[in-house]
Amino acid sequence: MPKLLLKLSVAALALALASQGVLAETYYGGKRKPGFFESIFGSPAPRLKRPPRKPYPWWKKNSDVDIIYGSRSPEFKTQPGFDYDDPEPIPGLGMGNPTYIAPKLLAVADPAFSKLTAADSQSQAILAELSTLKSPIRSVKDERQAILDHYKSTGFKPIWTAAGAPSERAKAVLALAAKTSEEGLDPLAYLPAGLMSFDNIQEQLAGNPQNLARFDIAMTAAILKLARHMSAGQFEPNRLSLYNDITPERVGAAKALKVLAWSPFPDAYLSDLAPKHAAYNAMKVELSKLRATKVGLAYAKIPNGKTPKVGGKDPRTPALRERMIALSFLPPAQSEAVAAAPNKFDAALSKALVQFQKSVGVKPSGLLDLATVKSLNQDNRTAEIQRLVYNMERLRWLPKNLGTKYVFVNQPAYEVRVMDKSNEVWRSNVIVGRALTQTSAFHDEIETVVFNPSWGVPQSIIVNEYLGKLRRDPGYLDKQGFKVVNEQGKVVSSRSVNWGAYGNQLPFAVQQPPGEGNALGELKFLFPNKHDIYMHDTPTRKLFAETTRAFSHGCVRVQNPREFARILLGWDAGKVDQETDGGKSQSVKLRKKVPVHITYFTAWPDSSGKMAYYGDIYGRDEAMEKALVAMAAVRGTVLTQKLVQN
Repeated sequence: MPKLLLKLSVAALALALASQGVLAETYYGGKRKPGFFESIFGSPAPRLKRPPRKPYPWWKKNSDVDIIYGSRSPEFKTQPGFDYDDPEPIPGLGMGNPTYIAPKLLAVADPAFSKLTAADSQSQAILAELSTLKSPIRSVKDERQAILDHYKSTGFKPIWTAAGAPSERAKAVLALAAKTSEEGLDPLAYLPAGLMSFDNIQEQLAGNPQNLARFDIAMTAAILKLARHMSAGQFEPNRLSLYNDITPERVGAAKALKVLAWSPFPDAYLSDLAPKHAAYNAMKVELSKLRATKVGLAYAKIPNGKTPKVGGKDPRTPALRERMIALSFLPPAQSEAVAAAPNKFDAALSKALVQFQKSVGVKPSGLLDLATVKSLNQDNRTAEIQRLVYNMERLRWLPKNLGTKYVFVNQPAYEVRVMDKSNEVWRSNVIVGRALTQTSAFHDEIETVVFNPSWGVPQSIIVNEYLGKLRRDPGYLDKQGFKVVNEQGKVVSSRSVNWGAYGNQLPFAVQQPPGEGNALGELKFLFPNKHDIYMHDTPTRKLFAETTRAFSHGCVRVQNPREFARILLGWDAGKVDQETDGGKSQSVKLRKKVPVHITYFTAWPDSSGKMAYYGDIYGRDEAMEKALVAMAAVRGTVLTQKLVQN
């Protein structure tokens, strides 16, 4: 019996070997003899306990600088169906909108002060208040320290009171704080702790030295906070979004307090801390105008109907034209042609409708579609007011000096502008990151323009997108015209590599040479940064026709890269075309670096100065709204703690 089993087992093994041999021979096309393990299991033996390899840094660099393969290969042509997805798949951070956690507030007090003395009764009262940790007056760490240092250095003399009452300087600053809603801020955030309103301050203090001392310290803390918010915003931007890499230029607490304490016009100093950018003033004016309109404009509703074509007729056209004139999207003068054909939906009306659609975040089709009718029939003032508040905050995050000549990318608008001495000299559409792989907001300088760049394929794409194809067809990269480089820097054939022997750690670099269909297109614009983000051309230009252009993994794709290169380098169009069409891969340094600002604004004035509103593509407006609500709730709690007992 055992002999029979042995014979059957041997026969079964022989049959298995034969069948697997056929499969293996078919898989490899009869070009090589499979090994023993492969004959049985249909795949090469796994490499066990393989020693770890040192990471090969070549693919992390700009491959066009390290290895240049020269001019375009005439035989190179992208295979049908090739999809690189994105040339730089920067790891995403999800939506990246964490719950906002405000900076920790500390009691404005130092128990060590209890051992000090002061000259007069008012100074003694201030010293006493600054000596107890039970004080409900709170500030962030550096402002707390600045307050303690200042009062100590002056012998605890009051800053905001004189002759037992608030000084004229204090009244001027409080009057300014009471109007900070004009700046898109909440006045209650700057009401000194213990006061219930900005009115009748002297009566609330009741002339008591202790009350005056508490008021003086609370006033200092509140106004220092106002100085910080006016100069750099009320939020730390990097706490609102993981994709923000912004450090606002806030005024130093000690410096601000020194000026506030000694200047005869502290209110003027505070006002001067607001952004000087033209967009900020435009938003401030628009905010005031919207708030002054207490009720919605009495427009007759435009009924739904079939979307008219440009040049066609529609009975709703007269009402639509009146609405566009009232909203300043059309001039008030009516031509004879319009009077003769009032129902004609002409090109001028369509163009005006595009501007309206952009202003409310509707797809700018220039047509009277259902979404546009709905937007025309609703009161957008409240939403627009909130948008202005959010974006005035973001303006406070911008550098004080954007540069004489600079590049300005606004992600929600899907636009890049080049500004020179406050004048727009060029504009183009862009593609930005998807919602889960967003383009970061940060500030840098463009240094280099790369003509006909090669593309160093990131390891993540090689492993996740190509490795499966390579195991089925080892020559896949050769067919695509890609170069494979081993650890010794030698170019090898893709077909010569046993791709089935590797997992997610590959000892090879893969590069796509310059040429038609290159993932980076014809041009690349470098501003080296820790986010690995840059601007570049793309072979998939059809995506620029889309209204919503959030398709990349983080890099910014430019629709008109040759024009962009001409503007940056100061060359004429002929020279840019010559260098690009020549096919030579080369990097050209800018004579002078150009500041680039990658920003996120859902409201921004257009070229005519009219405010345009854009979709909140990454939910950052919503995140800021939640943070504002949370901070208001905290302030409500603080305001219930009365410092002043009448």
